[in-house]
Amino acid sequence: MSKTGLERLQELKGDVFRCIHCKACRFAYSGQPSKKGIGEHKGKQKTVLYEGMVDSCPAGIEYGWEAFWNAGKIWIARSILTGDLEFSDQVRDVIMPCITCGMCSAQCENKVPTVDIIEALRAACVEAGIPMIDKHQLVDRLVKELNNPYGGKPEERFEWAKEAGLEKYINNKDAKIGYYVGCTASYRQKNIAAATCKIFEKLGMNFTLIPEEVCCGSPFFRVGAVDTAQDLMKKNLEAFKNLEKVFFSCAGCYRTFSLDYPKWMDDDELPFETMHAFELITQLIKDNKIKFKANKELKGKTVTYHDPCHTGRHFYVEFEQQIIEESNNLMFDIRKLNEKGHTWFDKPRTILRQLEKDVGIKFTEMYRIKENSMCCGAGGGVRAGYPDFSLRTASLRCDEANAVGADILTTECPFCWRNLSDANELYEHGMEVMGILEMIDKYDLLDVQEKPSEDYVVKLTRFPPEEKE
Repeated sequence: MSKTGLERLQELKGDVFRCIHCKACRFAYSGQPSKKGIGEHKGKQKTVLYEGMVDSCPAGIEYGWEAFWNAGKIWIARSILTGDLEFSDQVRDVIMPCITCGMCSAQCENKVPTVDIIEALRAACVEAGIPMIDKHQLVDRLVKELNNPYGGKPEERFEWAKEAGLEKYINNKDAKIGYYVGCTASYRQKNIAAATCKIFEKLGMNFTLIPEEVCCGSPFFRVGAVDTAQDLMKKNLEAFKNLEKVFFSCAGCYRTFSLDYPKWMDDDELPFETMHAFELITQLIKDNKIKFKANKELKGKTVTYHDPCHTGRHFYVEFEQQIIEESNNLMFDIRKLNEKGHTWFDKPRTILRQLEKDVGIKFTEMYRIKENSMCCGAGGGVRAGYPDFSLRTASLRCDEANAVGADILTTECPFCWRNLSDANELYEHGMEVMGILEMIDKYDLLDVQEKPSEDYVVKLTRFPPEEKE
């Protein structure tokens, strides 16, 4: 039997009561007040001093009121659990404008899984009969009717593949490896989907696109529509069950399959392994199977990288929770986390450093990176429900890229790509926004030294032996 939001909240009760309201969750680098930075930068909306601790909770920055910071939402969860507060429209309107970026969890010295708590709180709110906001009701209706929240026709989900000459991979029954495209790359950022598949093709991979693919359910886990999310989850698990490995190019879809599905399934084991496409490219670089070609157009360009919350901080926090569960020695756990986290966040940077070496780009980091990375503003149902807030947050992130003189702002998530690109245009930040794999495909940079075998790809794990902490 599937879990309810209230059941999940009850499971997390001990975590809720570990919050001591210290408010470290407001900041990036909350434990490093003397951290050296890049100094003051006048952005499109405000001037920010990129040194030491920096306000980094998007909802807190946007609304300012205590309840919108994470500590306030944890108090709301506590009051719901103790019966001191009941769900209402007013409660909903405070807990919903949160991007669930997880910055609060990454800063928490008591290791409170804040995103899990907020999402369970939202689900319990819906179950209590409080209606979702209008825009969330709209996407919920669309996904029930069309299996995607964009209103795209199901039969047109893979039109991009046909247009890109990749039709032979649709329902390729001989493949052990699948590519889960996701709704954003299928109906909006089709360039990301095509670029990923073309790279797979150049590598000689035998993969398949599954016609029965539906929305991963990520938007609905985030906004509390858990029944909708679980229905989508069951459809995808059935559709992909015969594959051994499934690759992703969308950070949100990857996080949902890898981290959310096991928490909401009766059996917490996925029938296949999951991996993001950038993990494959990283390992191919390390194994000397690929390099990159020089390119005059890119040579000398300053490139920076935005860590998507879903593939960056959310996995980092999950590693943290796993290590805590496995050990009673918290100091030892933190050392293990630092090693594992460094390995994880280094994966996309391995690609960019190789591009710097082979292509001639200049890879430069923003101030807030890795577990301290500022969110793009798109997640948690905020892009759909609160678009102005979402784009203002994306503009703050673009400011940070401007502060290091970036010509190109890269990321590895179509949803981040969309929000950062829109803010870049709306607020005239003057950069180009690209996915890393998109850039590799667009400029024909891939130089294959040795095509990986199917066995190599299937056996590849998130942390190969030489990468284990």
